[in-house]
Amino acid sequence: MEPTRISIRFCALDSDLTIASSDGVLFKVHHKNLEVHSDVFASAERATRPENGDEIVYLSETSDVLDLLFQYMYRQPQPELKDVEFSTFAGLAEAAEKYVVYSALGWCRMKMEESATTHPLQVLDYAVKHGHVDLANESAQQSMLSSVCGVAEAMDILEPSTFKKWILFQERWNKEKLEFFSIMVRYPEDIPLLQKCFAVPNPFRTFRKELEEAGYRNRTSRMITMKFIAEDTNCDPKDVDI
Repeated sequence: MEPTRISIRFCALDSDLTIASSDGVLFKVHHKNLEVHSDVFASAERATRPENGDEIVYLSETSDVLDLLFQYMYRQPQPELKDVEFSTFAGLAEAAEKYVVYSALGWCRMKMEESATTHPLQVLDYAVKHGHVDLANESAQQSMLSSVCGVAEAMDILEPSTFKKWILFQERWNKEKLEFFSIMVRYPEDIPLLQKCFAVPNPFRTFRKELEEAGYRNRTSRMITMKFIAEDTNCDPKDVDI
């Protein structure tokens, strides 16, 4: 898309670099700021040198994402993310990883951790792509507990290789869960607890203490600690604990 607007926030008259978003917004920024805060922009010095004049650098991110990203590259209060839509924030997290913007990386990862319960599949895709093992394992577990994380949703959101691994993880999770409950049903004294487990999305954490006291310590631990990515893989997202 040909740029048709100029960013209200990033429109400095003394800018020496113009960047265009995917939706046609121009950002008048300063090369030095981007170079200092981003490894990628620093290594792309020739493509973004001031003497290139009015040359425009086109990026694949939307204007909403770039507006947030560039705020992390200037001396100013960091942007407030609590009211940002998840799709925009997810784009920011990807951009921070892509351009290696250190000032944004930590905040984005923290926000992604908070979003694992509400957007587990999106967080899983991000975590696997960027090698965040603990976050991948947590979000994979959360996806098993969500009523909106079906096969169709996973196929639409996850990368093909991650989707295949997710299917295997789901099969293992359901198998272990079925075995767990089939054992509980054999003991009449455990039926009330089993009924409580059926009533909540995450019985293994919600009723962990009760399950352990009822004699299911090992099985409860296995469900809670089931891994999507094995911990001894040196953060290789291809190695899935199945």
